[in-house]
Amino acid sequence: MSQQTIYVGLDLGSSRCQQAVVGEDGRLRFSRVVPTSEPHLRSAFEGLEGDANVHLESGELSAWAAGIIRPLVKSVTISHPRTLAWIARDPLKSDKRDAAKLAELLRLGRVHEVYYERDFSRQTFKHLVVHYEMMSREQARQKSKIKARLRTLGIIRKGSGVFGETGQKELFEAIADPLIKKMIGQMFAVLDQMIDMQAEAKEAMLDAAKQFPEVALLKAVPGVGPIYRVSVCRVCSNAGTIRKQAQVLAILPTRNHTPRIKRQTSLSPAARQCRKRFA
Repeated sequence: MSQQTIYVGLDLGSSRCQQAVVGEDGRLRFSRVVPTSEPHLRSAFEGLEGDANVHLESGELSAWAAGIIRPLVKSVTISHPRTLAWIARDPLKSDKRDAAKLAELLRLGRVHEVYYERDFSRQTFKHLVVHYEMMSREQARQKSKIKARLRTLGIIRKGSGVFGETGQKELFEAIADPLIKKMIGQMFAVLDQMIDMQAEAKEAMLDAAKQFPEVALLKAVPGVGPIYRVSVCRVCSNAGTIRKQAQVLAILPTRNHTPRIKRQTSLSPAARQCRKRFA
């Protein structure tokens, strides 16, 4: 005897989640609060009776929660928040109502699923790429803060020369106040620490990228460095898709490519007479 299909809406929160279960007839069976932790989520879904189809809203916790729930249920669907207008535009919002609406939308088939990587090694790789990009942005922000602080002191430095060894030496020689000099030195010390951490993040990212074939595929492309390669592969994880995109951009040659033969167009009668005249 086949089990009855149920639809589960899970509204994720940082400290607690709301779980709502709807039957095939659309009636709400129950709704309960589940603490946001792996043991509690496992317990909440292991005890469900029937073929459970789960619906989540895309967010920071979606990939983590889906990885826990997926082995315990029939299917897990993650939808983009922009497609959930019934939830977003409802003035009467609550976790209980949102979870019930997630379940009902899944039952009606009114969902727009977004893709989430299920390969944990690839998930780790993408986290490392995002971490490196974040470290790069933080380093650039720290440099802007240093220049802004120097401008308040009447010291204008353009370009990146001030961050080099010679530039820093000239800068500190121009500052007479020892307390100001100490303050600027602390800001440069933070920048040096960021640079070291960025180098470690880059090394970890490139080591993790070696196991994916699409990264090696882009290695032979002229003008594409290691950072750009891993950034592209973070967005697009399919080597076949990357090859097709590269062919469209004329970066890589297509397979079984044959040169196109230019056909000679026929001349008009007037053109033939002209050619005979000057032959």
